[in-house]
Amino acid sequence: MADPYEIAASNAEEIVTEEEIRKILDSGEGFNFYYGTAPTGPFHFAYLIPLNKLVQLTEIGGRGTILLADYHAHLDDRKTSFEEMDLRSKYYEECIRGVLGEHANRLAFVRGSSYQHKRDYVEDLYKIAARVTTKRALRAASEVVRIRGDAKVSELMYPLLQILDVKYLKADITVGGIDQRNIYMLGREVLETVGYKKGAYIFMPLLPSLRGGGQKMSASDPLSHIRVTDSPEEIRTTIRKAYCPAGVLEQNPITATVRYILMPRFGKILIRRKEKFGGDIEFDSVEEFENAYADKAVHPLDLKEAVAEGLIELLRPAREYFEKHPDLLEEVEKTFSQE
Repeated sequence: MADPYEIAASNAEEIVTEEEIRKILDSGEGFNFYYGTAPTGPFHFAYLIPLNKLVQLTEIGGRGTILLADYHAHLDDRKTSFEEMDLRSKYYEECIRGVLGEHANRLAFVRGSSYQHKRDYVEDLYKIAARVTTKRALRAASEVVRIRGDAKVSELMYPLLQILDVKYLKADITVGGIDQRNIYMLGREVLETVGYKKGAYIFMPLLPSLRGGGQKMSASDPLSHIRVTDSPEEIRTTIRKAYCPAGVLEQNPITATVRYILMPRFGKILIRRKEKFGGDIEFDSVEEFENAYADKAVHPLDLKEAVAEGLIELLRPAREYFEKHPDLLEEVEKTFSQE
């Protein structure tokens, strides 16, 4: 069996810290981990990067929780109203259950509103709020919260609640995107003051926008991402238009999709080609695939077709769920269109 640490650390952008995570994994007592997501905009395929890490952590003995951070969705510039929190949380949970399939059965789903108002939590919030400066809170929130102009008090509260989630979900290891780093590093400074350990963290990379050019993926730009409810033809069309320069791996959203989304779940990728171009080729190693692509042994159009088919298969359960529950999808999409 592979080294548990190597599995935990695979594809990570940063580990904080290797020593601490190795100690947790080597304890022989199992471990708790959590990942949180705020139900704001449409749920898109890039969420699979941290979600795939959750699958890997369960496979090495972890007990996982997915936090549907509904209060956070409101604190972040009121992206989700109190009236929409239940609906969007339900939508996010079903999207996650769909893309994870049977793996979701090994994870607990918890809403922030189920415990973040309780006395102990609020008292801990007061305690760390009394220690953190507005400048430090602003820095922690800056890469995650949509701050326009002067920061609102809620936007400065956002990272403090997220820090406390580590304690109240009893996480030994926390999984997050690299954009969450400033929040959790602040947590390592203050969690011990409320009677909890610093916590250990696995930060996953962000997927480049499908538009390329170093742009950030945006839920409001349909050409920069794929919703998990998109039809097969919509997926094929979006991927065909995606940025994917021949021989280039850096900031390439298509090769990144292979590395961070398809390979961790399928363990291989089959690229279909005409016989005159060498016939079908299959890779069961991401390094082998990337070397071949960098050497221009794989054509971008052939790769795009393979990635589109892989995503269609991976997203199929979520898509089929919402085909059977069109009222839920219609209701939640109506809230997105009003923003």
